Amino acid sequence: MIDTSSPRKPSRVTIILSTFNGSAYLTQQLDSLYAQTHPNVTIMARDDGSSDATLRILEAEKSRQRIELLAGNNNLGPALSFFELLRKAAATSTDFVAFSDQDDVWLPDKLAQAVSDLSAVQSGRAAMYCSRLEIVDADLMHIGFTSVPRKLGFGNALVENVCSGCTVVLNRKAIDLICERLPARALAHDWWCYLVLSCFGEIIFDLNAPIKYRQHGKNAVGVPRGMLDRLKRHVRRYALNGQGRHCQSEQASLFIASFAEGIPIAERRILNGFVDAKTSWSRRFALALSCDIWRQKRIDSLIWRLLVLTNRF
Repeated sequence: MIDTSSPRKPSRVTIILSTFNGSAYLTQQLDSLYAQTHPNVTIMARDDGSSDATLRILEAEKSRQRIELLAGNNNLGPALSFFELLRKAAATSTDFVAFSDQDDVWLPDKLAQAVSDLSAVQSGRAAMYCSRLEIVDADLMHIGFTSVPRKLGFGNALVENVCSGCTVVLNRKAIDLICERLPARALAHDWWCYLVLSCFGEIIFDLNAPIKYRQHGKNAVGVPRGMLDRLKRHVRRYALNGQGRHCQSEQASLFIASFAEGIPIAERRILNGFVDAKTSWSRRFALALSCDIWRQKRIDSLIWRLLVLTNRF
């Protein structure tokens, strides 16, 4: 018997792109998104209050029907801007959502590989794909690669984000899970996704590097270069910046409030110990010695444990 059924339509991927004063590299990034080999891609963009030519570029691309552009461009900050895009994408029939920065270059098979890996996940299970990055300079000349995490998990997600937002792709279950309880604030949109999926789903980390991650001096986050740069970031975050002193514990408390009694027993135990450590020296000492919490680099874990003892986490 001849199968006369129509071929299955390729999975739909929605790329969400938040921009802010990114006119210098935006066109090159968009060209790399248009060149993706996956055949069913929609680009949804939102400008977060640019004062340069970024919005004009996006409006021109919209007029050519190459992207969807959300109305309004009030400044929300990166996390809330991406959450607004994710909320809009979740209201469509998309199968996957991919986060995009404004100044990188994606290799052509980036989305195809992510979709392939996520499609292998057990049906009904929330999952997030992320990967390494190729670090390049402003002219796309190779500098190096980001490191491979030694161990992923909830205890790491509480204190560190290893899932760079520009690499992240969510399956439909993960989209719905995150959008059910989008926070009013978060340290970063990608960090929140890592926290949620490490608790309730699955993380797929691709050892390949399908994105050229451009370093140009104005990156919102960027990659630390060497031990000295890493140490300076710790000092700025925990010693000099008053708003950053308690950020991890506050995000953990927000996570508990968001997901309430749905948190599995093992993760609930870790969370309670993490948050309760703010209340007494003995509990901070116990947390500093705990094997349930870790950062990827052992020196960073040591610094973090010292910060716990001084109640700066």
